[in-house]
Amino acid sequence: MKVSIASFNVENLITAEKSIYGNTWPQYTTEQYPKKVGWIRNQLLNMNADIIGFQEIFEEQALRDCLKGTHMENWHLFVAKPTGKLPVNAILSKFPIVNTQVIEDIPFQFEFFDDRPVTPLLESSSIFIPISHFSRGVLKAEIKLNDSVSLIVFVLHLKSKRPIYRDGFRADAANYTEKAIGSIRSLIRRGIEAAGVRQLVSEQISVDNNKPLVVLGDLNDGDTSVTNQAIIGEPPYRKLKPEEKIKLWQQVLQNVIDVQARKSIDNYHYTYIHNGHIESLDNIFVSNHFADLNSAKIGRIIDVRAYNDHVIDTTVSMDRKPFHVSDHGQIVVNIKLFDRVNWD
Repeated sequence: MKVSIASFNVENLITAEKSIYGNTWPQYTTEQYPKKVGWIRNQLLNMNADIIGFQEIFEEQALRDCLKGTHMENWHLFVAKPTGKLPVNAILSKFPIVNTQVIEDIPFQFEFFDDRPVTPLLESSSIFIPISHFSRGVLKAEIKLNDSVSLIVFVLHLKSKRPIYRDGFRADAANYTEKAIGSIRSLIRRGIEAAGVRQLVSEQISVDNNKPLVVLGDLNDGDTSVTNQAIIGEPPYRKLKPEEKIKLWQQVLQNVIDVQARKSIDNYHYTYIHNGHIESLDNIFVSNHFADLNSAKIGRIIDVRAYNDHVIDTTVSMDRKPFHVSDHGQIVVNIKLFDRVNWD
């Protein structure tokens, strides 16, 4: 049995004549909206995935318009509390979605302290950073692939790299130091969110390791970033006993792009270009159930595809992105699920 799983940041999907982010103008006019819908529909048909996690959905109706007239029109769809005011995540599945949850709260209070105290404050006490909510709620869904396998999917959209400034501050007036500080504020938020996702993943694996797990979405950071690695988890220390390693490996995820890179001569799996830098901001991580070296694996990764022909490097090209096209590429992983699963 083959299962295809995808991540798709559609960039600001809302119906015609509606504004977003407090703007006074519509994101898409009545004439523009069909182009947006048509482009997303064509991308979905080309991707041909069975399960798709979406980011930047403002209205459920807009997403349903994209599915209209396709084989996906009557698939199972869940959109995470859309209000039309802010972007949310969504999931579409050919297979039954048996349970959903939108997680808004970060499951811990972040405590900062230095490993070498350098100020009187840090010498005497730690500092709690009051970031308690995800910038976009984490969508958690359970999908029944067949009679013996249910898949847990987390759909994410972590904080962007865009600098955070105080209210009323003009971003275009920021000097380089202010930009640097604003970017670090964003990094701190994204880092805390990533650690929050890690705890959600660890708790799910600890509660029921029989269910394979996928984390996907726009993580707004590179493949080897600290935030991505926080979600994936570190391999066990090499000197541990084998039985200890096995238990720890259950907690470690795989980036499907890394798996594909080990099979390919070249790596073209980028999903975003900013200031000439090619990045893979959109990622799919899978649990140890699909690791080649796991003797108890229930499936394996066949290949990974990136749909990025529309992503333009404006530093070397005079072309500009059409208004209806997403600024992100899409990523799809094909997984072969073994016919017989041995949970022992």
